[in-house]
Amino acid sequence: MHPILFKIDGITIYTYGVIMAIAFITGYFYMLYLARVSGQDVEFYQNLFFWIMIVGILGAKLLYIIVEWRSVFAEISFKNFISCLRGGLVWYGGVVANLIFVYLYCRKYKKSFARVADTLASPTAVGLAIGRWGCLMAGCCYGKPTNLPWAIVYPDHPIHHPMAGIPVHPSPLYESFGAFIIALVCYEVFKHSKREGVPAILLFLLYGVLRFFLEFFRGDPERGFIIPGKLSTSQFVSLIVVPVSIYLLIRQLKKPLSEAETKKTKKESKK
Repeated sequence: MHPILFKIDGITIYTYGVIMAIAFITGYFYMLYLARVSGQDVEFYQNLFFWIMIVGILGAKLLYIIVEWRSVFAEISFKNFISCLRGGLVWYGGVVANLIFVYLYCRKYKKSFARVADTLASPTAVGLAIGRWGCLMAGCCYGKPTNLPWAIVYPDHPIHHPMAGIPVHPSPLYESFGAFIIALVCYEVFKHSKREGVPAILLFLLYGVLRFFLEFFRGDPERGFIIPGKLSTSQFVSLIVVPVSIYLLIRQLKKPLSEAETKKTKKESKK
């Protein structure tokens, strides 16, 4: 854990914020690369990305407030309001908000929503994988106690940590490793799949499975629960996302190729 990267003239630079910035920048350039190599309008994605950042953060914050409304509104004060703005994001909230936004954005500019979602799938997973290192540095999203040889121990400084001195699962690293694998799968499918929508659906399917099982290793109670101590909010969302993703994947694979998908297949066969 290393929450504070450095201080300059009384200004504190937090490691979490720096790593999140790296995650966004990496995802941005990776997204532009995929758009370029697939022959899409790069400028469209340049303009889209700015809004994806804003909507993603707002959606993640909104779901956090919904999940933690008891503690957020326990005492209405300016201090609580600032505290709420500074911390607490739920990844699924950002994803759902961006799904709706990107769909409407694509309709406005007459772009294929499935194609755009496919282009965003692998960069999204890469951004998540990098971002979880920020969680590790901040000391949030920590794991349950364990005696496994790869357990990590959080210090109790420069800020207090509830599990200080206790070996715990490195759950942010578990998720980071899993997200990198998902990014690789989505990239390979994006390159070779003849059907639009498959990489994006795989992102939701694979991440839903990963997150459901990962929650058994998480030890931070503030992440929110539907059934206290048994079913977390993310597990509940995963129970909805996974079957829906399986249904959509099967339906997409059974559908006849569209005109655009047929043209893509012919182009690849000529290469």
